[in-house]
Amino acid sequence: MQLWKCCSDMKDSTQKEYFQSVYRTVRHIEEHSSENLSLDELSKIAGFSKYHFHRIFKSIVGESVGDYIRRVRLQKTTIKFKTDRNITSIAMESGYETSAAFTKVFKEHFGQTPSEFSRRAKETHSAVTLSARFVELEPFDVLYVRRTGPYYVACNEAWNVLLAFAKEQNIRYKKNLLDEDAEAWGIGHDNPALTPPDKLRCDACISWKDKSIIPSGEVMSKSIGGGKYAVFLHRGAYEQMRETYRLIGDWIVQSGVRVLGGPMFKYLNRAPRRTKTENLRTDIYIPIA
Repeated sequence: MQLWKCCSDMKDSTQKEYFQSVYRTVRHIEEHSSENLSLDELSKIAGFSKYHFHRIFKSIVGESVGDYIRRVRLQKTTIKFKTDRNITSIAMESGYETSAAFTKVFKEHFGQTPSEFSRRAKETHSAVTLSARFVELEPFDVLYVRRTGPYYVACNEAWNVLLAFAKEQNIRYKKNLLDEDAEAWGIGHDNPALTPPDKLRCDACISWKDKSIIPSGEVMSKSIGGGKYAVFLHRGAYEQMRETYRLIGDWIVQSGVRVLGGPMFKYLNRAPRRTKTENLRTDIYIPIA
C-alpha cells in the first residue's frame, strides 16, 4: 500500500513537472513566434531530449511542435488585417520570408487567401460606435491556467483549477492570492471565427504579487507585457462578449489604429459567480502601437 502511494506521488510529481516544462516552452513560442524556433532550442528550454520533448509536448498540448508554431504565427496575423496594412509586411512580421510562402500556409490553414480574409476583415457591420479610453500598462506578473476548447467551457474549467489552487494556498499556507488588490484577467488567443472549437486557447489569470506562492502543476506564471491599450467596457453576460468584440473590430477598421495583438479581458466584479448577469462588467484591452 505504501509502495503504491509512493509510486502514485512520484507519478503526480512528474506530471506536474512536465506541465511546467512544456508550458515554459509554449510561453517562449508565443512570445517569440516571429523568430526562428528550432527543435534543439525548444527542447533545451523544456529540459528534455529532442525525442522525448516532441512526444511529451504533443501529449500535453494536443498537437505537434511544428503545427503549434504555425498556428500561433497565423493566429497573431488575423487581427492585423483589420487595419490598412499590406500582406507582405504582415508576412515579414510573422516570420515568413516571402508573401508567397505566407499566402500558401495561410490558405492551407484557414481555407482562404490573405487577400480574401483582409477584404472581409475590413468590412464593418454596424453603425453603432463604441468609445475607447486609452491607457498605458506597466508589465505585470500573473499566475494562470490554460485550457483548450470552446471558449465558454474552457475558460470555466481554467478558472475552476486556478480558484482551487488559490483556495489551497489559503487553507494550507495561509497565503491569500485573492486579496483586495488581486486582479482577474482572461486571455483568448484564437479567433473563434477561424479556429476549430477544440483548438481555442484560453488563459485564466490572477495577478501575482506574493512571490512566495509557487506555481505548480497546471498553474503557471508569466509576465504580461506593458504598453498602450485601447480599452472598451462590456456590460452583461460573458457569453455575449462576442458581439461587443465584433463592434470593437468595426472600431479598429474605422479608427485606423494599428493593433498589435489579441484581446485581454479584465473582470471587474469581485465575485462574478455571485453577481447578477446584468451587473457584470468586463474591460476589454486591445494592444495598440
